[in-house]
Amino acid sequence: MLSKLKETLSQQEQGKPSLPNILTILTLVATAALSCCYLTIAINPRLPFNPFPPATHAALATVPPTSTNVPTPTPTEIPTATPTPEPTPTPIAGAYWTTEKIVSSYPLEKIEVAGTYEEIGQAFGEWYQEQRFSPRPLTADEQETAHAMLDLYTEVHTGTVEQMRGIYAAYDLNLDDVSEGIPVWDDWWSFLLPGVVYNPFCSVAFARPEMTADGHARLGRNNDWNSSMPQTTLVFAYPEDAYPNVVMTVGAPNFTAFDGMNDQGLALGVAAVDAAGYPTGTHPALIDLQVYHILLETCADVEEAISLLQEIPFAFSPQFGTHVLLADRSGASAVVEFLAEGVVVSRADTAYQVMTNSHWAGPADQPDCPRYQTAVGALEDGDGQIDTEEMMEVMAAVHTSTQWTIVYDLQDLTLTLSLPTDNFADRYEFSLADFVSRIKTLRVF
Repeated sequence: MLSKLKETLSQQEQGKPSLPNILTILTLVATAALSCCYLTIAINPRLPFNPFPPATHAALATVPPTSTNVPTPTPTEIPTATPTPEPTPTPIAGAYWTTEKIVSSYPLEKIEVAGTYEEIGQAFGEWYQEQRFSPRPLTADEQETAHAMLDLYTEVHTGTVEQMRGIYAAYDLNLDDVSEGIPVWDDWWSFLLPGVVYNPFCSVAFARPEMTADGHARLGRNNDWNSSMPQTTLVFAYPEDAYPNVVMTVGAPNFTAFDGMNDQGLALGVAAVDAAGYPTGTHPALIDLQVYHILLETCADVEEAISLLQEIPFAFSPQFGTHVLLADRSGASAVVEFLAEGVVVSRADTAYQVMTNSHWAGPADQPDCPRYQTAVGALEDGDGQIDTEEMMEVMAAVHTSTQWTIVYDLQDLTLTLSLPTDNFADRYEFSLADFVSRIKTLRVF
């Protein structure tokens, strides 16, 4: 899957018309900034603990690939418990589709969807209509940008174009016309199809298999914001010809990822950082949250994800940049940041890796972050016995107006979620492996 993307990306620098930066012309610039805090920790019990591990970082082009020839453990019994009974699937435009509220007192919806990208898009288009998202005319500048973005999507990830086409079909609109856009969060973050603009800010943690009692790699993440966010969704998706995946996202479900995992055992968590002058050039570019979602659909491990991040054209909000902690079931992890000198990769030589809203490279100010220090201390207290509940406690130690805490198990492909409605006491358990098995049994494709 990655090779197809890289083949088309190599054409991006050839013959493309010069355009203003996508973030300066695409729809409305959001006036409110999302303030989330991200922390990512990777743990390897074979290595010594160090509260402030030295970062090994270099320009991406000089980073040697890390061997991933670690045997993948065979999943044993997969927990499939969910907080509510399984809903009855409803066919929508040929796609498998289910939706349910996880708890009645919090605006979080669980969605399961499978099919071709266009079928998935049409299903989401009908869901968008239920959310009362109404098309509006695009200005001349927005139409110019939309055409440029569609050309870029066609080169980078045709699945995005097909999914947008399905959404427009649900509204009886023609995507190729692009005279109208569909605002899915136009009054705050300015998500607008067929382009996406946003303003981001959270904590993520990854523990390597060797640091855990059962040998499972785990990634945890807090999403911190001062109130619940509209269209918060937990999306299980199985697109045809792409890796099945699960993501937590806000605003534009199935186009962006704040954190997530795919069926290959690749997981990621995103955090906002100060804009660091990453050169975006004058060509059209995808926003970062879109790219992170594409990673989960097309990459099997950390090295493939880093390779794609090197190739894909990026753009950021003027107010915030982001960085991402990548981790896979072999225990590999890396923080990828986008600085003035380009894409920079930072790795840890300890049994864990932690990422907050502070840089690893460049300013390298993460040791000064109290949440970083607290998370490292909590991991050390785990003494090599970090299970899912221990990881939840690590994340609880750094709660800051947290809207959700989630822990991904990269070996058995399960995830455990907690919410602020009961002060994060209850645990909601889900299984990506179970979702994939059910879709295969139903023979959706």
